Amino acid sequence: MAAEDAAFFDRFRSAIARLPTGLIRARPAAMPEEIARAEAALGRPLPDRYATFLRSFDGADLFHESVLIAGVGPGAPRLLAALGQDRPDALVFAEALSGDRYAIDDAGRVLRYDPDAEEPALAGTTFEHWLDATVAREQILFGPDGEYAPDVFDPAGQEIVPTIALRQAERALKIDPGAADAAHARGLALARLGRPDAALAAFCAATELDAANPWPWFDLGRTALALRKPAQALPAFRHAAAAAREEPTAARLLAWAVRAAATAGDEASAAALRSEALARDPRLVDGLVRAAASAAAEGEEEGSAEELALLEAVAPGTPVPRRLPVIPH
Repeated sequence: MAAEDAAFFDRFRSAIARLPTGLIRARPAAMPEEIARAEAALGRPLPDRYATFLRSFDGADLFHESVLIAGVGPGAPRLLAALGQDRPDALVFAEALSGDRYAIDDAGRVLRYDPDAEEPALAGTTFEHWLDATVAREQILFGPDGEYAPDVFDPAGQEIVPTIALRQAERALKIDPGAADAAHARGLALARLGRPDAALAAFCAATELDAANPWPWFDLGRTALALRKPAQALPAFRHAAAAAREEPTAARLLAWAVRAAATAGDEASAAALRSEALARDPRLVDGLVRAAASAAAEGEEEGSAEELALLEAVAPGTPVPRRLPVIPH
């Protein structure tokens, strides 16, 4: 292994040695013929830095399967061949316990794909930065015994508390300042902590790092609207809609833009955006009605109020039934 590769692995090797046993389970190096077979099966060479990783570690289980990095040999924690390669311009090489998948694009960046969203998030500017930032972020959750540290999850045990989530995002950004996904996560944590001005700045940073992802734009707009800054919210929602890959998603984001335009008193923009939203999804109003009724039925007052506000912006005066209509099979 070249000296530069040894330097690349210093941080990762140090984490393996320093952290409690079992938190990072890295496999021994893949054999050259195993890497060659994987490349032949894919019909293309593996990304350079990922191939370098495999020559030292044939995949890795990070933090009790929180993230599994695929390998190419029989002992790998996840086989690269078992990961569906559904991205023609990127190699999927890892998956998270949450279902998220990670891929290396043609520029060497690491992208995160949410299974419920078409748009990827920029998770790392390089493979090595992503790896080191992931280790730094995840280790915050664990104590010296290798188990989850106390008070890192909410009482229901479902969500990381915002103070910890903020530390995670800031630790990742310290290693990889260009990781838009971490900047976005930092904004979400700040918003949960009741610091909307700081959250707004974090969302602005995320959009500057990854303008093609609609969700930092959406959270920027939503936060600006809550801060009574509709003039800042309106272009953010427009950017979000332009970046969305699915028409129903774009239409809903345009509904937010209508709401911002109306709040700003820009009736001409509101009318134009309303027409565009309905053209892109003719079932938008029906969807908003059902969402508002469903939220109300579940006792989600905030969610119901949000859906009603969007509905009023797109189709003023539309009634919302107390019960959802039954759709025949």
